Amino acid sequence: MVLRLALVGFVVRLAIGVALACLAAGMLALIRNDDASFTEGLRVSVWLVGCILLLFAFAGHSPTMRAGTIDPLAASFFPKLRPRMAEEYSGTRVSSGALFVLTAFVLFGVGVLFG
Repeated sequence: MVLRLALVGFVVRLAIGVALACLAAGMLALIRNDDASFTEGLRVSVWLVGCILLLFAFAGHSPTMRAGTIDPLAASFFPKLRPRMAEEYSGTRVSSGALFVLTAFVLFGVGVLFG
């Protein structure tokens, strides 16, 4: 179950990263009007999206993310669930930072293939 959820999270992050890179490459291809502009733009944009994903990976270790803070507005709608939402999950799980790093490395590999 844990592996399945981690795999889904990885695939979703990878799909969003590739979609953003293709969008940026398309915009670069419209700006530059020469041969191989899309492939060159895709190579550059894949590297940029990979770098941004690496920054996201380390943002998960900020003190506010570790504290497990709950949005008071969301908790006010379900007051009986508030103690349960504050509990830490003690089971095995894959950290979101690890998924972001793995996705960034896959995007870097795609960037190397286009280079």
